[in-house]
Amino acid sequence: MPSISSEEKCRLLRASALFRNLSEAELDAIAPSARLQSLNAREELFHSGDPASQLYLIVRGRVKILTTSSEGDEIVFNILGKGEVLGELAVLNETTRTATAKAIDVTELLALHQRDLFDFLRKHPEAGIKLARVLAQRVSNLSELLSDMHFLNLPLRLAKKLNSLALAYGHEQEDGLRIKLKLSQEEWGD
Repeated sequence: MPSISSEEKCRLLRASALFRNLSEAELDAIAPSARLQSLNAREELFHSGDPASQLYLIVRGRVKILTTSSEGDEIVFNILGKGEVLGELAVLNETTRTATAKAIDVTELLALHQRDLFDFLRKHPEAGIKLARVLAQRVSNLSELLSDMHFLNLPLRLAKKLNSLALAYGHEQEDGLRIKLKLSQEEWGD
């Protein structure tokens, strides 16, 4: 596993929504605890029901967050890419994973263990407030998703999801906007 400097860890953490509002001193305090981890394409990071001991920041690659029915059907909740954090809610809530995370392609992550995060938050309470604001926005986003699933019909939900993917992965072209997200046909369907 290649090593990564504390300065590079700080830069990567600062680029994420979860850690972007931390001060230089706060980033310097938490960065040494982060460890680099790699996944192969289609490799599972964690499974629904697993204990939640770490949160992850995507350095390179993409991860899909999904659930599987007892019949084996998958529902993809989200696709996350570089700079996005996953697994933080279960870590903070000290619960098991509520979804499965699987790499779409070769992926590198920074992993931050729960005990290191909690130690950091005890020593830097102002950082806890900053993180709480980001997490509150995520809960609002989940509420909106639930509302959409209940009140919007499939064509409207699909249009809203395509618009979201266009904002995250869209590139202007002469003939319009192209979503540059390499997924299999099954993954697009999910």
